[in-house]
Amino acid sequence: MSTLFKIPELGDGDITGVVVAIPLNIGDTVRCGDSLLEVETEKAVLEIPAEIDGVVEAFMVNLEQEVKQGEDFIRIKPLANAAASEQVETERTEAAQETTLAPIETAEPPVSKTNDTTATRHTISNIDTQQTIAITPQTSHKQCLPAGPATRRLARELGVDLSAITNSGHRGRIDKATVKAFAKQALSQQQTTVNIGAPQATPLPDLSAFGPLTQQPMTGIQKATSRNMCHAAARIPHAWLQRRIDITQLEEGRQQHKAQLKNEGCALTLTALLSKIIGLACARHPIFNSSLDEQNEEIIYREQINIGIAVDTPRGLLVPVINDISSMSVKDIAGSITQLSEKARAGKLQPVDMKGGSITLSNLGGLGASGVFPIINWPEVAILGVGAGEWVPTYVGGDISQAPEPRLIMPLTLAFDHRVINGADGARFLDTIAELCENPFLVMVG
Repeated sequence: MSTLFKIPELGDGDITGVVVAIPLNIGDTVRCGDSLLEVETEKAVLEIPAEIDGVVEAFMVNLEQEVKQGEDFIRIKPLANAAASEQVETERTEAAQETTLAPIETAEPPVSKTNDTTATRHTISNIDTQQTIAITPQTSHKQCLPAGPATRRLARELGVDLSAITNSGHRGRIDKATVKAFAKQALSQQQTTVNIGAPQATPLPDLSAFGPLTQQPMTGIQKATSRNMCHAAARIPHAWLQRRIDITQLEEGRQQHKAQLKNEGCALTLTALLSKIIGLACARHPIFNSSLDEQNEEIIYREQINIGIAVDTPRGLLVPVINDISSMSVKDIAGSITQLSEKARAGKLQPVDMKGGSITLSNLGGLGASGVFPIINWPEVAILGVGAGEWVPTYVGGDISQAPEPRLIMPLTLAFDHRVINGADGARFLDTIAELCENPFLVMVG
């Protein structure tokens, strides 16, 4: 008895994704936990693992196909059943070889019902000519439209719903020219309609006159980041405050203990230390751990402090979240950041890894940035940008009668929602950050 599996939850709401990898062929044996499919959503590339041991019998999806939660995508024969089937077939073969009667006329083998694209993609080698492999036809909850993969990909890039196209090309097949014409017509209609409150896309001038061009579609993650940043920049009245703080003692302590934590499998980075410090500062200043409910005109204070860590990945910016940071030690935080960063760069983050953030840390000091002016990650009300530290001759304690000492000075930029937080609140928050960085012992005692 075979088992049919469906696409699991891809995120909040009716989230769709695009199949970007199918690492298996029909007939392959899989173990529980093996990757069956990779689906790219607007937030991450999600790996869908096998839930049982078994043999792949059929795929109901193709590369570049859009999928959503609840759709059938694979049929697997449990390993015990597959082994039993192989044993029966072996016994039949052995019995046939031992038969001394006259040859029996062999009936014509049943015709395999195959999906053309599936059969082309999944190649099975060394199959006996008298065997037939039945592949379940591709099923979908959407209408099967006469359009090739390249046309479907173009439609996704242009945001065109193929089911809305009534006129088609040769023999009713939708081609690229039809999709482009439909998109052009839709764009011209949009330009005649004023959409209040939503920024309109401005077409580029003709850049080809100034040299060769190369076009590269944005990834789903880049598109999502673009929309989110536009929304945050347009809706949130940003205010920024800067401060340079002395992290000499903090860095000395980090250098002293980082080798020990490295042996335990995690990196004691400045980001880990700052995450703990931000958690303590939010506990002192709860307004920074809040969200603004615009509809009801209320400020929602959050009891649990969850810090998002901005991570640069080949697919774009991702912000995994460390939940309930107040209950964690610096070592725990360092371990979580190491694991989440590795998952983010490998494209293995799950939607749950990026939910629930209440304030974000963006540390670009390692890339040499001397100043960072970040955009708030809505619905949060603040984000802390960190630049590169540098050694600066400093009069310690403001005593100019003594020779200046070299101190490691780090620039911070706090961006905050000015509807919720005023300048004095921001200055006090940065003062707490500076106090904890300059006196690391306070971090241990909370």
